[in-house]
Amino acid sequence: MNIVEFKNSYIDEAASLLAKRHINERMMNPELPAKFEEVEFARKAIEALLKEKSFGVAAMRDSKLVGYMVGTISTDKNRERHTWIKYAGFAIAEKEDIDLIRELYARFSNEMVKHGSFNHYVMVPSGDGMTLDAWFRLGFAYEQVHGIHEILEGTESLSENHDLQIRLANKEDEESIRELATVIMEHQAKAPVFAPGFIEERNDYQDGYTSLIDDSTANFWLALHKDEIVGFQVYMPAEATDDNMYIPDSCISLVVGATVESARGMGVGSALLYNGLKHVKENGYTLCETDWRMTNIESSRFWPRNGFKPVVHRLVRHIDQRVLWAKGK
Repeated sequence: MNIVEFKNSYIDEAASLLAKRHINERMMNPELPAKFEEVEFARKAIEALLKEKSFGVAAMRDSKLVGYMVGTISTDKNRERHTWIKYAGFAIAEKEDIDLIRELYARFSNEMVKHGSFNHYVMVPSGDGMTLDAWFRLGFAYEQVHGIHEILEGTESLSENHDLQIRLANKEDEESIRELATVIMEHQAKAPVFAPGFIEERNDYQDGYTSLIDDSTANFWLALHKDEIVGFQVYMPAEATDDNMYIPDSCISLVVGATVESARGMGVGSALLYNGLKHVKENGYTLCETDWRMTNIESSRFWPRNGFKPVVHRLVRHIDQRVLWAKGK
């Protein structure tokens, strides 16, 4: 078997591998969009990756593609120079040993490090424990979880607090919302998440949240206790596209939600969720997606307990940059 650079001529074979992977994944997570079980749509997902400034490798056995891995280098303040391997960015043939993922990454990551990318992110289907284990054995760890909630008839809140009022935000709430806009950022800067919250980003968060009040596509729900805002959740349509393999049709996105620290344990989050899901159900949505940090203990308890099923895990690996000069010789 040879591992070579990915070429456009491999797309059709790669799409077949990806479609088969998706068929197997939907046995565990049927909420995922079915169309990517078809090679035609799997091909579109791979082509979307290749439109970016991507690099890929392919595993060839007897002139046949048995695995591939494609990723893209980006640069920003939070992740510095980093690599994304998106959900459609890798697949191997069913008969191949799972360690082929590790071999593909060995070749792929070598090129990433050569080009100065030391922070690597990969989106991995949740239903395949062996695949997850292969990435863990490459030094990756959990960072983010993407979950889907099936909105059933009679969905009920797990707790009820009659002292809570749930209503939509309006312009009169703008000042209060600006104060609450950094709740998540400040919480996740603490243990055990330790995600940097830069003070210069506060205005961006505040402006972004308040702009949602007038956004006709957003439902900005507030929870009030004794006339004080103690939590919020924002829902917006999640667009199903030909390149996103984990956003199904008829899906709403819970883009952000938080409860102030002093109100935790009062049932604020579940009351907001019950209200939000009831409203979107009445408007024809059947599924809701959201995501959370695995290291955020409160979130990683709350969302699964309230019906969100993990379908995708974002994993991360940070490589020591000193390896460029510390060669051991």
